[in-house]
Amino acid sequence: DLYFIQSNLRIMSAEFPFPFKPYKIQEDFMRELYGTIDNRGIGIFESPTGTGKSLSIICSALKWLKDHQQKVEEQLREVKCDGSEPDWVNEQFQQIQVQQFQSEKQAAAEKAARRQKRILKSRKRFKVENKENNVPDDDMVRFSSSEASSSDSDSEEYCTKIFYCSRTHSQLSQFINEIKKSPYSSVKVTMLGSRVNLCINPAVHQLRSNHLMNERCLELRQSKSRAKQASEGDEEDEEAKKAKKHKKQGKCGFYSSQKVRDFSSHILAEIQDIEGLVGGATESESCPYYATRTAVPQAEVVLMPYNMMLHKEQRRSLNVRLKDSVVIIDEAHNLIETINEIHSITIHQKDCQTTHRKLNIYLRKVKAKLKPINLLHCKQVMHCVALLSGSFSSIHKQASPRSYLFTIGDFQTKAELSDINLFELVKYIRESHLIQKIQGYEDDTTVANQCADASKELQNDVKIHTRSVLGEISSLFTSLTNADSAGRILMVCEGDVTPATPPSSPSRNTPSSFLRYISLNSEDPFLPLLSECRSVVLAGGTMEPVGEVKQQLLNSCLSRDVTVFSCGHVIPPQNILPLTLSHGQHTELNFSFEGRKKPGMLQEVGNVLLDLCQVVPGGIVCFFPSYQCLADCKTVLQKNGVLDKISKIKTLFYDEAGSKNSDGILESYSKRVESARGTIGISTNTGAVLLSVLGGRMSEGINFSDDLGRCVVVVGLPFANPTDPVLQEKMKYLDTTLRGTEEGRTPGQTYYENKCMKAVNQAIGRAIRHAGDYATILLLDKRYSTGRINKKLPAWIRKHLVHSSSLTKAKEKITSFFHDR
Repeated sequence: DLYFIQSNLRIMSAEFPFPFKPYKIQEDFMRELYGTIDNRGIGIFESPTGTGKSLSIICSALKWLKDHQQKVEEQLREVKCDGSEPDWVNEQFQQIQVQQFQSEKQAAAEKAARRQKRILKSRKRFKVENKENNVPDDDMVRFSSSEASSSDSDSEEYCTKIFYCSRTHSQLSQFINEIKKSPYSSVKVTMLGSRVNLCINPAVHQLRSNHLMNERCLELRQSKSRAKQASEGDEEDEEAKKAKKHKKQGKCGFYSSQKVRDFSSHILAEIQDIEGLVGGATESESCPYYATRTAVPQAEVVLMPYNMMLHKEQRRSLNVRLKDSVVIIDEAHNLIETINEIHSITIHQKDCQTTHRKLNIYLRKVKAKLKPINLLHCKQVMHCVALLSGSFSSIHKQASPRSYLFTIGDFQTKAELSDINLFELVKYIRESHLIQKIQGYEDDTTVANQCADASKELQNDVKIHTRSVLGEISSLFTSLTNADSAGRILMVCEGDVTPATPPSSPSRNTPSSFLRYISLNSEDPFLPLLSECRSVVLAGGTMEPVGEVKQQLLNSCLSRDVTVFSCGHVIPPQNILPLTLSHGQHTELNFSFEGRKKPGMLQEVGNVLLDLCQVVPGGIVCFFPSYQCLADCKTVLQKNGVLDKISKIKTLFYDEAGSKNSDGILESYSKRVESARGTIGISTNTGAVLLSVLGGRMSEGINFSDDLGRCVVVVGLPFANPTDPVLQEKMKYLDTTLRGTEEGRTPGQTYYENKCMKAVNQAIGRAIRHAGDYATILLLDKRYSTGRINKKLPAWIRKHLVHSSSLTKAKEKITSFFHDR
């Protein structure tokens, strides 16, 4: 194809603006990414941490965007005339086209001038009080059915843009800072986030819980709109009373349409991270939460956590239009699990009971004013909620706790929901705004119980706000209309279950039975991105095994161009020493669930750490397969005195299950390593050892660069519990839907191994963070020496992997490695 040949030649000769001379692997990365976007392809890009992945993404994707904008402008200037017409006709046609183009340019220039004027003006007038114009809330993903977006956003032109998605707000802030350093620092950027990160109203922010904040914000902003809506419906008197009550309680002083527009202009004029947004909004008394959303249509780059991009309802509420856009999902190594997680729904029995009670109170108060059809639908919703709540007692008829796993069809039959049109009920809940209407309908007993059980930080608030369980139930009803193979229903019953509709709310302190819809199909929710976007790019430091991504996310569109790019590391080979160790001092190393129960197995971990402390400078980070394994190892090593010996050389720090002080532990660890910089030996305190867990808080997204991670030790393989019923269902689903085997292993078994190795690969990547860094990586388990396991390690590790059969030989290699530094 001539177009693709010309395109590829243009890309190969392209020069990418970069803040410094890029490495060759960065140039290759940028060319491949540019070509993928330009050819409307799908890309899987692996670039190890420390290779400048973020900057490479910015400089290639934004170069494409600027080139695309220029190409569109040139196409507008082209005037095509029919050669068969007389010259005077062609000349007249050409003049009309030129005039039309000039008019369009003039209109665009005037619009840009008005926006720029508003930007400059907004910086001075933020503190001016403006008349509030309420618009419907658009934050509730599965907790609200509101589909409304800002009317201002709808009226503005929606330009071609790049959506960059990552896992956390801190990662998005890091990306923002990289844009500032790049040659594209003048690009228009907005960053979306939750109220937890962006809300500056103290009355809302103090609630801390995202569910509570959503509801409180909704109440503060809807006091006027409720009265207006009620006056147009058949619930006028009751809703008007509620509106007046909310108005007396106050409204948000940080939100008004004018303030939101002004601050959104300010956002587009100057690139800001979360801290900058919150600080500027606080100073100007404007709402950053809604301002960032209002800025989306005119932004060239939109940053958001990828759970916002991956959920259809949330995309709609954010006014995110995928057509012809480019979506780049970074840190995509856990994308499959993330998609399944955000489409899974958990509902507690006591929440069903509370919702049923709210619906009952609401219906009693407005029954006489409802139209017959609405009354019927409302009663049907209440009946279905009662059936859902009653399903616990109808299914679980014994005193001891037990869990049940159902297919979608089986659960509908058990819960007596199979003959009900759930589509109609969901549509009614959404279009009637029933979720918002029942919020606040509580009896005095329930409110008193809530106040008694509320945590101290919430007791100062004027009212305890419960989350909108009806929204979750509505999402569950939608999920129950999926194909039988798409998910499963897990029901966990804690002993004797309570009746379906008790007279008062159960105590929060009693164990609560719950049911969970488990999504098994990750491909269907991802399809809208593949079908509507111009290009979709999945990027990460470790994307292996790539085959899993292709099978579970891209299986239905493999006819499209899929680019797989993996680059090596920028560090020289002598700066990395990855080792596998199959034998300790006295026994073969096997840290499987059964293997680590053998006498002396956990003792070997202590032997390894003690030897490493004598030869490794700075910090050592050791990852265990589980918190239980870490705790067992700690007990053994305390008993035999090994921990005391280690503590005399390096200070020990522990990441414990349930700890909320991870930041404090990391800070203390960093300070201890920094204070011991340059020391090594057995008689002085030469740094620190951090014991953590694979897949835990410190195994992903944490930077153990330089002396913080001169050695990373991985103990065993973190295989999930094979008897977990949810895992078993996932494996069965994959065996049924996917074809082929890998080395004689079924797709389900391959998934089981891949899930484990992704956690290992993330932990390994914590050490080498830049071109001048150096570290050794020690994998403790004989299974790491098998081909099937080590081929799933990152390519840049695999390339240099050394298999060591004894601790003595491993120690000699590590000693030599650091001696050469």
